Amino acid sequence: MHGTRAEGRPPAPAQGCGWYLLAPVVAAFGVYGGTVWTVRSWAGCPLGNDAGGTVGLQMTMSAVWLCTTLVLLLFQLALRRWPPRGGRAVLWLAPVAAGVGLALLYRWGMGWPYQPPGGPCTEGYPLFPFTGTTGPHSAG
Repeated sequence: MHGTRAEGRPPAPAQGCGWYLLAPVVAAFGVYGGTVWTVRSWAGCPLGNDAGGTVGLQMTMSAVWLCTTLVLLLFQLALRRWPPRGGRAVLWLAPVAAGVGLALLYRWGMGWPYQPPGGPCTEGYPLFPFTGTTGPHSAG
């Protein structure tokens, strides 16, 4: 008899559609939190969020939400295929922990402004994580 599961491994607990709806919800909270953190970090820069480029940040939110949701859905599928030990609680908490990690990665990718001593910040936030900034990198 050929089986797809390893011998002695219990089958994955049955999950309903609500479990897969967790990915877009966690992604939405993570992206919103990362964006709010970005806005607050860059608020003191003239080319930050006050420069009329908020549309770019809103479009970034949509793209990052979509990417985060897809990554979390793939993670959930992997959890269903290879269930971790710990039961149902781990199956619900693991995607939330992954969402928090992705939100921190998103915020890290948006960078922090450089505030030169005695001068104003002349940078702008990146239009997409890890892509650089919209303004010059030094006030000179």
